[in-house]
Parts: sequence; structure tokens; C-alpha cells
Amino acid sequence: MADGPSRALLGTDGESPGSYSSWVVLGTYLGGGTVLCGSYVWGIAVLMRQYGTAMSLWGHLSDPGWAWLRYGYYVSMTVSAIGFFPSLVYAVRICRFLPKSKVNAICAWLLAFYISEMFWMPMCVAYINSPSTLMYTLIRIDLAMSGILALAWACSKLAAVPVEVQEAAGCCVRVLGTVGTAIFALHCAVLDAIVWPPFFK
Repeated sequence: MADGPSRALLGTDGESPGSYSSWVVLGTYLGGGTVLCGSYVWGIAVLMRQYGTAMSLWGHLSDPGWAWLRYGYYVSMTVSAIGFFPSLVYAVRICRFLPKSKVNAICAWLLAFYISEMFWMPMCVAYINSPSTLMYTLIRIDLAMSGILALAWACSKLAAVPVEVQEAAGCCVRVLGTVGTAIFALHCAVLDAIVWPPFFK
């Protein structure tokens, strides 16, 4: 028997996905995230092997005068990484009460973000090895797409989910999951897509 939040949605766009949601959410969030992090590790390893450091990824943000901004970036990256986990728990909770189409939409936006983001590190390595206007432009386009996709993912999860389903996740999980999702998306859309690129050129 479906619970209250599920019954409120059933009949509008299919049956509640049940255990299907858990597997899709965990597979998308953790599977895609692991592959993406692997691309970061690969890129850093390549740069370390070639140059003995990966600080070139920071561009002019590694200059002493911009240390304050780089450290702020470190803080945002750390908070975003930590916030990813309550965001994951929140997704698992709410997706139990959502129809498959909504679960698929949330996961599809995140998967699209992961895929677009996987091009970033290889392009950065290529640019560092051989700077060109074309490669820099491609990096900016890629980061802009990633930022838009991150915001779309956050909106599909935070704004397009009925209030009764949000409440079914529990107060603590809802608040931490919402904050974690928002910080992660804003970091990608603002710091990664807008602030960082000019310093990399």
C-alpha cells in the first residue's frame, strides 16, 4: 500500500517506483560521481608526471595576490563535496514517493551534468600542454553547460517536488539535503562556470 505522499502523486503519471528509485538514484549519484572523480585524479596525475605539480589548473588564481580567492574556492569545494552526501540521502528519501518520470528526470539532469563535466579535465590538460583560443573557448562552453545542467538538476529536485514529498523526507534530511544540493549547484554555476575561467586563460 502506498503511503500518503505516494498516493497524492499516483494516478498522475504512473506508479510509485518503490525500490527502483533507490537503485537509480544510487547508481546515478555514486556511479557517475565516481567516474567523474576518476577523471580528476587522472588529470592531476598526468600534470604531476609532466610538470611535478597540478597548480597550473588554478591559472592566475595561484598568484599570491589571489590567494584569498583561491582559499575561498577551497572552502566552497569542501562544503560542496560534503553537501553532496546529504543531498544524496535526500534524493533517496524523496524518490521513494515520486513517480518514475520524476525520478528519471532528477537523475537524468545529474547524469547529463556528470557527462558534460567529464570533458573539463581532459580539455584543461590539453590547454595547459598547448594553449589555444579554441580550446579555451571549448572549456568555457563546457563549464557553462555544466553550470546550467547543475541548476536544472537542483530545480528538478528542489522546486519541482511537491511539498508533501519534501516533508516525508524528514525535517533534518530535508534541510541538509536542500542546502547541500543548492551549494553544489551554485558552486558549479557560479565559481566554476563564471569565476574560474578568466583566471585560467
